[in-house]
This record gives sequence, structure tokens and C-alpha cells, in this order.
Amino acid sequence: MFSTNLNGEYNLWAMDLPHQFPYPLTTVNQKSSLVHIVRDHIIATFDKDGDENHQLHYLPQYGGIPIPFHEKETGFTCYHACLTGNHTVYYSANHENPLLNIYKMDLPSGNTSLVQKGGEAPIVVVAAASADETYVFTETYSNTHVAAFYQSAIGKISLVPDPTLPHTIHAALFAGNTVYFTTNYGEEFSYLASFNLSTHEFQPVFKLEKEEITSIQFSEDSNRLFLSSEKGVRDHLYEYDLSTTERKTLGIPCDIIKKMRVMQDGTLYILGISADKTDAIFKRETNGEWLQMTNSQVLGIPDGNMIKPEIVHFESTDGLGIEALLFKPQKANGYTILWPHGGPQKAERMKYRPLFQFLVQSGYTLFAPNFRGSKGYGASFEKMVERNWGDGPRFDCVAGMDWLFENGSAEKGKVIAMGGSYGGYMSLLLAGRHPEYFCGIVDIFGISNLFTFLKNVPASWRPLMHQMVGNPERDHDKLVRDSPITYVDGMNSPMFIIHGKNDPRVKIEESECIVDHLKREGIDVEFLMFEDEGHGFSKKRNEMNAYREIRSFVDRLTRE
Repeated sequence: MFSTNLNGEYNLWAMDLPHQFPYPLTTVNQKSSLVHIVRDHIIATFDKDGDENHQLHYLPQYGGIPIPFHEKETGFTCYHACLTGNHTVYYSANHENPLLNIYKMDLPSGNTSLVQKGGEAPIVVVAAASADETYVFTETYSNTHVAAFYQSAIGKISLVPDPTLPHTIHAALFAGNTVYFTTNYGEEFSYLASFNLSTHEFQPVFKLEKEEITSIQFSEDSNRLFLSSEKGVRDHLYEYDLSTTERKTLGIPCDIIKKMRVMQDGTLYILGISADKTDAIFKRETNGEWLQMTNSQVLGIPDGNMIKPEIVHFESTDGLGIEALLFKPQKANGYTILWPHGGPQKAERMKYRPLFQFLVQSGYTLFAPNFRGSKGYGASFEKMVERNWGDGPRFDCVAGMDWLFENGSAEKGKVIAMGGSYGGYMSLLLAGRHPEYFCGIVDIFGISNLFTFLKNVPASWRPLMHQMVGNPERDHDKLVRDSPITYVDGMNSPMFIIHGKNDPRVKIEESECIVDHLKREGIDVEFLMFEDEGHGFSKKRNEMNAYREIRSFVDRLTRE
């Protein structure tokens, strides 16, 4: 069972294995961020036209109309849910507390009880024990400081010796008398660690050289762990035998592992994607071979027709090494698209993006740098963007463009900055501070004013913002300096601005405000607003419309 927009709108779909023909389970046309099967029911979350209020629902196993867990949670968000072996679900939601609470629901009776309140920071349940009423939860102080705790009968116990030291914990699971989890506690890169439930002892299990172990799954029948890791722009997969401590590298049929699941019989499934291939579900056979369970031909996408990028490296203005993806068209038209990724504490990886393929196959070179602050290059690298949104990453992008010019891959004045969310923000900032580099700008759901952005972020985010972006009072002058709207009078390139009306992360006023200022300055600007979208595209018709309009805009630039 999986969530997909196979028919143009997101719904839940299923396949009855070994048959591989998908059929729809819902017709609500809304995205789901979480799906579980329990007894004769399905538990899933659905939002509303991109508002990201993912409310828990349940529906019959063979589909139908989703029924909300509780009407009082309508318009609010479930951040994560964990099922136990005794048909109990633990979940975190924000309908009574912006810092989230943890609730427990008995599925047979439908009774729900509050088990923990968020206080100092947002709390999210990440794992629950099958036999007793214990669980692991995280407290998030910033993107680079996420501590985890074991909640038992005697109270809250940290999984690491000192939870106040900045570190992150990506994933956790119960396996017998042990909690296994991934953390970068005391290290640059995340590794596998364990926490003994009897002795409360923390123990590193194994580490990889410059790789982030981010996801783990437990195969109870064979006492093995499957672990996926991030190394720069690609993922890797490992098998770890808990009995022998033997580690084995497993080849994967994709560049990126988006999700893993181990069945009760030990069968491993992954949801994978590559830069030149769309999402697919794969099953690992007993002989180690991978069987693709979903068929891209159903989507009308011919295999082998996509362009894969080169992985390149350059030095920034201060000598810092930066990795980037460089897509080269078969017939270049002389124009280059600079793509600063979103986040900013994310990364551009070997992931299929329809917009990239559409533009590159239309003749545009596309350059996507993983500037300082990007994930996957160590804790210190990722922290470099905190309260430094407007300087370090900007200079990395400028250095990347200069590197392209020196290598003959691009020409100054024939670059189009284009990005979404933080990438839209960076595109606007570059347009105002380095206008000589660009002939056009495309801002997708981007931030124009850091003060209004901080004021309007979701309530659950606000405790994190002072560390991530800055404090409006303490950092006033810097926030002014780092806001794109400060530099409108220096912008001189045509602009194309896109936004979703329901965006909960970056409110639509960010785009409305910059459009208004640009018009007053006499800058050529187009604005495309979607009534039924949020921070991204959930409906294929809107995504296709946006991409056609982007293509039309950039093509006009090449003719001017």
C-alpha cells in the first residue's frame, strides 16, 4: 500500500502481491504522510490541498471513505504515529499544544488518552515497544540538535550521556531489550548506537567513513538490522547481524532510498528513486536480486530517456569544498539555470525532478550546488547556515557560478536563478546583491522578508527559528541585511513568482509583497498563484501548468 498521484491527485493505492497491478483505495484526492495497516483497518494521515494539517484517519482495509480519529483534531497535524503489537497507537499532534503532545489510542475501543505534554521543545514519538507501555520520543531544539529519550515507568531517560550537547537522532527502534538508533552524538556523521533498557547504557555499535546512517529496520526472524546511509548525493544500504556483528554492503537498484520496510518474514522492500528514474518500489529476493514491484511504464515514462547529472566539486570563496550536481543537455542553448536547494539544511541529491528533466532536455544547463548548511556533509558543515542565511550560502553559489564560467560551462549574464522555498529566497537575494550574473529569476514559494517569515511560521516551528534564522530584536540589522526585499532597487532581471495560497510554511504574503515592490520599481514581474496548493505541488495538473509557464518564461529570456 502506498500514497501516489498516479491519477494526477494523491490517494492511497494498493497491490495484491504477487499481482503488480495497482488499484485505488481512496478518492479523497489528498496527500498522505503516514500509512499503517492494522487488523482490518488502515491508519493514514491526509491533509487538505497542501495545508500540511495531516490529520489521522482510519478506513476499511479494502478502501472507502477515511474517518477522522477525532473531530477536535481537524485542522491540526499529526507529526508521527507508532503502532504496538497490542493494537495501540502512540502519536504526536499539535491540536492542544503548539509544542505537541503525545497521545495513546486503543484501536479496538477508540479510547484516546494524553500521555505526555510538550514543554521545552516540540516532542515527537519515534518508536514504541510492542509488549509494554514504553516509547522513545525526541525533543527538537534546532535542526542540528534533536535529543531522544526513553519514557519508561521510572520516567524520562536520555539515550545519550549528555542530551544538552548538540547532536541529532534520526531514527530509533526497539529490538528485544535494546533500543537501536542513529545519532551523530560526539561525531561529525551519524552512526548506529544502542541503548540497553536494563542498564541504560549507551554504546556506539558501528560507524562509516563520512557517511550518515539515517534509517534502520529490524528483521526479527533473522536478528538483523538493515541500515541506509547518505554519502553526499547518493545512498547506500547495509545489513548488520546482531548475533555475529557482521556487516555486509548490499547493492541497491536506485540512487536514493526514500523509505524501507521489513515484513514479518524478513522480506525487505524499499521505495527508491534516481536522478534519471521516477519513484519505484523494490523487493529484495532471497538471492540478493532486486525485483521492481511498480512499473514506470504505467506512468507513461519511457526508461532510459532521462539525463543523469555529473557530480562535480569546486572551492568556495573561503576555500571550503562544495559538491554539486551538473546536468548537461545534449544540445545546449547557452543558458544556465542555478538551482539553490530548499531547506536550507537539506541537500540536492540524485533524485528525479520532472522540472530538471523538462528544462535540461529543452537545452538548459542546470547547476545545483550543495552549499554550506546542506545535509550529508557532517554536523559542522550543516551548522554553518544557522543564523547565516544570507552570507555563506550566497557566496558559495557565487563561487559555483564563477567556477562554471572558468570552465566554459556557463556565461555571465546568461544565468537564471531558480529555486523553491529557501531556494526561492536565495534566488531573490542573489538577484538583488549580484544582479550582473543573471538574466532572469524564478522564485517558487520563496521568502522575501525574514521578519514576516519569522512572524508567520507555524507555531510548532517558532522555538526553533531563533537558532535557525535569527531573533528579530537581537539580530535586527542582520535580518534586514539578509532579506531580499531590502535589495529590490538593485534588481533588474525579469522575475517569475509562483506560490500556493494554502502554504503554511511560507505564507503567500511573502510573494505578494515582493511582487508589489517589484512593480513599483518598474521590474518586469509575473505572478502565478494556485488556490489549491500549499508549500509544493500536490496536484499534477498544477505542477504541469507551473512547469509550462516556467519554460515559457525562461524561453522568452533566451530570445531577448
